[in-house]
Amino acid sequence: MNPMIAFIENLLYTHDCVIIPHFGGFVLNTQDFQLDDAQVIHPKSKWVAFNERLQSDDGLLATHWAKEKGISQKQAFAAVHQFGQTLSAEIKEAKQFPFGNIGVFQVSKSGRLQFEPNQTLNFDLNQYGLQPVSIGIKKTKPSLQANPVEKSTEDQPMAEPAPVKRTRQHQFYTYVVLAFLFGGVAAYYLTEPNSRYVNSSFSPLTIRIKKEAKPAITKADSKAIESPKPVEKPAAENIDVTPKPVSSGIYLVVGSFKTEAKAAICQAELLTKGFDEVTIIEKKAGEGHYRVSVGEVADFEAGYAEAARLKTEKKLDIWVYKR
Repeated sequence: MNPMIAFIENLLYTHDCVIIPHFGGFVLNTQDFQLDDAQVIHPKSKWVAFNERLQSDDGLLATHWAKEKGISQKQAFAAVHQFGQTLSAEIKEAKQFPFGNIGVFQVSKSGRLQFEPNQTLNFDLNQYGLQPVSIGIKKTKPSLQANPVEKSTEDQPMAEPAPVKRTRQHQFYTYVVLAFLFGGVAAYYLTEPNSRYVNSSFSPLTIRIKKEAKPAITKADSKAIESPKPVEKPAAENIDVTPKPVSSGIYLVVGSFKTEAKAAICQAELLTKGFDEVTIIEKKAGEGHYRVSVGEVADFEAGYAEAARLKTEKKLDIWVYKR
């Protein structure tokens, strides 16, 4: 084998294109991993293609040939050009010319040069040593065969289907109505205001006091109630004639209630919490609520200051109300 052919083969491992002047160029193409029909995985590879139009000398082959043989650049260019000119004649004469391990050249009936690359040779050094791997036999999907049906010689009478029990519609609607009734009763008992607790209509304060059972009144107690003892009038010299301060009509209101009974329960709860001046402001004509006050102030400025203090210390929602 010509040493130039073996040199070109080694050069293709490190370069993607090697041109032979006046003949053509070898170009590497990359092929990715492949899975063939036999379920064999082939590694990534580089295979050679031949392009007859690449005939201009790029100097790659001559430069490396000069280094390989230790000759001058001029001698290397002359040797490469001569190899390219004689190679075409040798192929046309032989009709089928093996170009080392790279592939095979041959001349077609029309006289055109053709190249068949060697598919088993991999020029990708990164895949060196990798072999095709079989992953097993390809599983084929089973095909279904039609089951032959015997034809009846006589027409058999058709069997009537069994009657299907259906739920009566009126029973269904009865269950729906009962479900609504039970749901309504449950919602009523869950959302009905409980008289055991008191909720303010304006304040978010919720006062919870459990009602205590009233003691039974005996006949002796009723007689004592019916005939109260006379109250002795104090002497004239013991009467306090000191004038009382005039009411400002500005109150610190804690809650507002529609009934006086709920207002009284709120008053009792506030007394147990340590408030001394807890009063129920009677509603006037046209008003709809009884208001529970924890004190009276002289003016609005003092009322706002006291309300802020009680909100911070007692955690109550208090507002200043002008009667």
